[in-house]
Amino acid sequence: MAQPPLPTVDERVVVTGTAAPATAGSVGRTLAVVTADDLRRLPIASVPDALRLLPGVWVRQRGPFGSQTDISIRGASFGQTLVLVNGVRINDPQTGHHNGDLPVALEDIARIELLAGAGSSLHGADAVGGVINIITTQDATSPSARLAAGEHGLVQSGAAWRPADLGVITGLSASVDRSSGFAPAREFVHQQVRLDLRLGATTVAVAHLDKDFGAAGFYGPAPSQEWTTQTLVTARHQRAVRPTWALTSDGWYRTHGDEFLYDPRVAGAVPNRHRTHVVGGGMRVGGRLSPSLRLTAGIEGTADWLRSSALGDRQEGRGSAFSELEARIGRLLLYPSARLDAYTTFGSAFSPSLAVALPVRPRVKWRASVGRAFRVPTFTERFYTDPNHRANEALRPEQGWTADTGMDTYLGGTWVGAVTGFVRRERDVIDWVRPDATQRWRTENIRDVRSHGLETSIRGQHGPVSLGAQYNWTRVETDRLAGLSKYVDDYAPHGAGADLGVQWPGAVSTGLRVEHRRPFGRSPWTTLDVRVARPIRRFTPFVEVANIGDARYEEIRGVAMPGRWARVGVSVK
Repeated sequence: MAQPPLPTVDERVVVTGTAAPATAGSVGRTLAVVTADDLRRLPIASVPDALRLLPGVWVRQRGPFGSQTDISIRGASFGQTLVLVNGVRINDPQTGHHNGDLPVALEDIARIELLAGAGSSLHGADAVGGVINIITTQDATSPSARLAAGEHGLVQSGAAWRPADLGVITGLSASVDRSSGFAPAREFVHQQVRLDLRLGATTVAVAHLDKDFGAAGFYGPAPSQEWTTQTLVTARHQRAVRPTWALTSDGWYRTHGDEFLYDPRVAGAVPNRHRTHVVGGGMRVGGRLSPSLRLTAGIEGTADWLRSSALGDRQEGRGSAFSELEARIGRLLLYPSARLDAYTTFGSAFSPSLAVALPVRPRVKWRASVGRAFRVPTFTERFYTDPNHRANEALRPEQGWTADTGMDTYLGGTWVGAVTGFVRRERDVIDWVRPDATQRWRTENIRDVRSHGLETSIRGQHGPVSLGAQYNWTRVETDRLAGLSKYVDDYAPHGAGADLGVQWPGAVSTGLRVEHRRPFGRSPWTTLDVRVARPIRRFTPFVEVANIGDARYEEIRGVAMPGRWARVGVSVK
C-alpha cells in the first residue's frame, strides 16, 4: 500500500537541526532562520546585532559593536550556547566570554540558523541552551563596499566580493570598525578579513579577527584594556560514493589570543596573556537505506591546548562518533540520534535525542524533541586564581535534559509563525559562588537548575513590508544557595523584540528594530533603533540612530551600554 505524501510546508534547506541537510518543513527540532535579506532592511551595525533577531536569544554585550559578547538561549548561561561558523565550533576552551569573537563580516552572512534546545547529539559539548550556526554566502556576487561615520569618533568600513571567474579565489571580504569610545577607556578597533578558495571539490576558508578595546568596568572598577585575535582555517571535501550516498570530510584549525591588562595605571602592571589552539577533523557519510530511511553517521577528533601566563600550559583531546536516522512512517518523520564524546580529561558523555515532525495540515507542522546535552568546564573555570577568585580543578561536566514541543505555521510566501513550550533539567551546573562579599569567588558543581518557558515568533515579507516579532517567557529555578552567585541567576524572564522594514514610494526605505528586556532582579529597559535609506543608482546613502530613546541600561550587570548613537554612511554595489 502506497504511503501518503508528506505535505510540503517549507522547502528552505537548513543544515543545523539535523545531521544531514533537510528542508525546514521536515525538521522536528525548534529551528529559526534569519537571512541576509532580513539584515539588509534593518539597522544592523554588527554581527551581534544580527543575532538579536533570533527568538529566545539574549545577546548581552559589555562593549558596543561586538567588543565582547555573551550569548544566551532560553535562560541558559553564555557557556551553554554553542556557536558555529559553517558548522565549525567557535566556542573557546579558555572561557565562554570569547565565544562571541566571530571572524565574520556582515557582508559574509547568507543566513543564521538557530537550533533551540539540546543539541549535543548532533554537535557535541556546550549545546545545552541551543546552537547558533552562522552560514556564509557561497553565491557569486559583484563587488560591494560601505563606509559610515558617527558620534564618538565612529568610523566603519567594509568591502566584499565573490567573483565567479577568478580561478581558485571565490570570496574576499574585509571590515574595520573603530571609535574613540562613548566613555573613558571604552574605545575600540575591530578588524576582520576573510578569503575563500575552491580547489576542485575542496573548499578552503581563512578568516582572521583582531580586536583592541577599552574594557573599563568589565571585571572590576578599573580602566582595563583588552586585545583579542582569532584565526580560523577550515577545509571541506565532498564527493559521492554511491548514487544516493555522499562522503564529507572536514578539517579545521582555530587559534585565539587574549591579552588583558586590569589596571594600566598601576606601575609595572603585567597583562595576563592566553593563547588557545584547536585542531580537528571529521568524516561523515550519509545516504538512503530505503525510500523511507536515511542514515547519517560520522566521527570527529579534536585536540585543544592552552599557553597562558595565568592558567599555565594545558592540553586535552576528544574523540567522537555520532549517527542519526531519518525515518518516515506515513506522514510522520522520526529523527533518533546519538553521540558519544570521549575526553582525555573528563571521561565520556553519551548524548541521545529523539525529534519528531508531523504535518497536521498542508501549512501546519507539529514537532517535538527530547535530548540530553552536556558542557565541559573551561580552562578558566578550572585553573584561574587571583586575589578575588579561586578556581576548582576537580570540576565535573554539566549535564541535563531538554524537552520541547510546538507548532510551526507557514502562512504563504516567506511567512513563518511558531509557538514552543520547553522544559530543561540540569545537574552539576557550574557557578562562581561565595558565602559573602568578604570571601573569594570559587567555582563549584553545586547547582541543580530547573527551567521552563514559552516562545512565540513570526517572520516574513509581504510586498514592500517585512516584519519580525518575538516574545519569550522563561523561568529558571535553582536549589537554594547560602551565599552569592555570579551567573546562574542572571537571566531575563521576559524578552520581546520586533523589527519592521518598509519600502516606500520614491525608493525610500525605513527599518525599525525594538528590543525589550526584563532581567531577573533588575530594572527593565527598551531600546529602539532606526534606519532611513534611499538608493541613487549604485549608491545607497543611509542614516541610522541606535537607542533613539537614549535609554540607560546594562546588559551585563555593572557594565554600562551606550546611550543614543547616530551614524551616517553610504553603501555601494
